[in-house]
Formats: sequence, structure tokens, C-alpha cells
Amino acid sequence: MSTISNGFEKVYVHPSQFPNKIYQDYLDCFSVGKINHKFHYDTVKQSQKWLKIHEYYSPARTNDDCVNAYAVCFQKTAEFLDINTNIQVIGLGCGGGAKDHLLVSYLLNTEREIIYYPIDVSLSLALISGQKIRESYPQISIQPIVCDLPCADDLILHIHDQRQRKIITFFGMIPNFYPDEILPILSNFLQPGDILLMSANLAPGDDYLTGINKILPQYDNELTKDWLMTVLVDAGINPDHGTIKFSLKDDPNHQELTRINAQFEVETNIDLKLDDQIIHWKNGDQIQLFFSYRYTTAKLQKILKQYDIIILNYWEGANQEEGVYFCQKI
Repeated sequence: MSTISNGFEKVYVHPSQFPNKIYQDYLDCFSVGKINHKFHYDTVKQSQKWLKIHEYYSPARTNDDCVNAYAVCFQKTAEFLDINTNIQVIGLGCGGGAKDHLLVSYLLNTEREIIYYPIDVSLSLALISGQKIRESYPQISIQPIVCDLPCADDLILHIHDQRQRKIITFFGMIPNFYPDEILPILSNFLQPGDILLMSANLAPGDDYLTGINKILPQYDNELTKDWLMTVLVDAGINPDHGTIKFSLKDDPNHQELTRINAQFEVETNIDLKLDDQIIHWKNGDQIQLFFSYRYTTAKLQKILKQYDIIILNYWEGANQEEGVYFCQKI
């Protein structure tokens, strides 16, 4: 059944993204000096800036060999499924929807029904992803959902249907969460028989830290700084009052993992008024803006196994900067 009528789009919004919850999360992250990643995608302006960065720097957009890794994964996924099986494609953190769009092109046939759930913290991105598939495949039912994944562990219960096979996509998401925060939720989303297709940003080469330093310019650049700065500027902070700097940090709970960390280093005292709350940032404070974990396939296999998720097959681009993984839960 179509979800669009007279030009309107029906969108489900999970309570994790209700206005009062969003605003409290917003105040909290400024108070503790750690910006929640979801506030980098909150507005149309931010979403468009992120899409521009993705187009310019992501290996999945700039490297033909990496694009081919996704295509091979999706072809193998289609071959894995019975031709008559109806499918729910659940795009967790769908972003701009390009990868989900490619996946659907391999799954589509005249024998099966496909329902696509583009799920994102950003209303703009959920709509963009849904519209991208609708424009190419108008016969597919689309249901955009807006939620904050770490606070939406119950979401899967509302779209579960035993008569259909679920393919959950989780592309480009795992680097931007603490592993112990997101992996229990991802594991709970998966039921026996579900397919998980995910990707991870990798550290290329044989030396882990050398590989991370090699790809650091994909983050430490003016487009990314402008995108990250937007949430501060929109809150009333002058860009001249600090500098965005990037560094490498080890994970305290998984010492084999390192993340790229972006912080706003405050260079003058700032008194920021948000609602009836005054936020005090002092000269020398470091405000965490963003982080991105870098994995290797071996490191990812090890940590996923701790949450009963097994990689059954995988494909890496020749430059080893991105991997695509076919997984199931044991």
C-alpha cells in the first residue's frame, strides 16, 4: 500500500525524536561538552553539508573498486534468498539512501513484494532516501521512520512481520557510536534468519595506526570542519572563539580500537544562553564534536562476535579503506 497521498508523506516519529526529548538532549550535550552526533544532521542545511562531504570523500562514492564491493555483496545477498521471498529492507541510519537504492535494484523481481523502511535521526535524510527509491521503483512501499537509534531499542517490534524476510542495513553507522553503546541494540534488532548488511570504515595497510593517519585528511578538511561547526554557530557561538582540531584516541573499553576525534578547542571564555540555562565554556576547554572509529575486518569480527553477530562473508575495496559485511546472528 502506498504511503503517499495527495503529495503528503506519512512519516512515523519514534518518541526518541519527540521535540521535548530532542531539546533535552540538546541542552545536555552542551552542558557536558560532548555534542551528540545526531545534532550534526538535524537541519536540512546540515544534511546537505554532510551529503556534500560524503560525495567528495567517501570511498563508496569516489572509488570504483569500493562501489564494486557493495555490488558484489548485494548480488550474493539476492542469490542467497529464495526468489519468492517477500522482503523488508530496514535501513538503519539510511543517510542519503544510495546504498539501499543499489541493494533494492538487486532484490527486485516480479515474484516478491518489498517494503522499504528508511530510518534515520534526520527527517530530511529519511525522506531523501525514501523518495530516491520511490522515483526508481514506484511499486515498492515506502515507510520513513525518524528515530534516535540508541534510544529506540523497541522500534523493531513495530515493523516485525513473520511472513517476510528482514534485511537490515547498517551502512556507515558503526564508526560513529561507542561499540558498547550501539552493538547491544543492533544485536537486539536481529532475529534468527535476519540478514545484516553493514559496512565499516577501515584502516588500510598492515599497520593499524599508520593506516588511520593515512586517511585522516578525509576528516581533517575544511568541508568537514564547516559541517561540524554548524551546530555551534546555530547555537550562537562565534567560530573565531575556538579552533576545530583532530586527534587519535584509544577506546578505554576496547584498547585494540582507535577513533578519530574532533574537538572544538575554546580560545576565549564563552557564556552561552540556551533557554533559561547558561553554559560556561572556559578558555582551554575541549568540546567533543565528533568521532569516528576505524576498524580492520579482524577487529570487527572479534567485537561483533561478543554480541553474537557473525560475519559470514565480506568484501573490501582494493584500497582497504572500507569493508562490506554479510552477517547473521547466532
